[in-house]
Amino acid sequence: MKIIFFFIITLSLLPSLSSAGKKTTASIVAKEPVTMMDLGLLKLNSMLANTKFRGLQGATIGAIYNARRGTIDLKVSIPVKKATRTQCKKAVNHTKKIFVQTLGDKKIANIHHYFKHEGTAYKNKINWDDLANHVVITAIVLTKNNYQHSIYCQGKLMQKEVTY
Repeated sequence: MKIIFFFIITLSLLPSLSSAGKKTTASIVAKEPVTMMDLGLLKLNSMLANTKFRGLQGATIGAIYNARRGTIDLKVSIPVKKATRTQCKKAVNHTKKIFVQTLGDKKIANIHHYFKHEGTAYKNKINWDDLANHVVITAIVLTKNNYQHSIYCQGKLMQKEVTY
């Protein structure tokens, strides 16, 4: 009798055995993997939403992954009284300044820091410096009174050209 009682007490103290059949939403979500892209975009968007940037006052900035093009797309929208191409180009250039520093003739991007993690498994497999070549900035200067007069422009993070 003591052995059966001891056995029942032991089983009740082992949570994995007593709740083995329970699947909660939290346990299912906890087992889902998070990609480096998911985590990087989360960190990047958090920083963009919680920081004020010079030249981008009143702007809304966000980042998404464009799987069709294989690019990270930064979207910038700035409300203005009257939209011009110059304002749109300035929005793209000010966004570039968030991630690119110039050292002499060389431009160095830091956007890869949002996507790197502490592990070493990808250290030799990923060319982190190349990530900046796959970042596209799309800006829109929104005319407050009439959205039809808004102007869109686009440029790559590591290139000077801006297209309308």
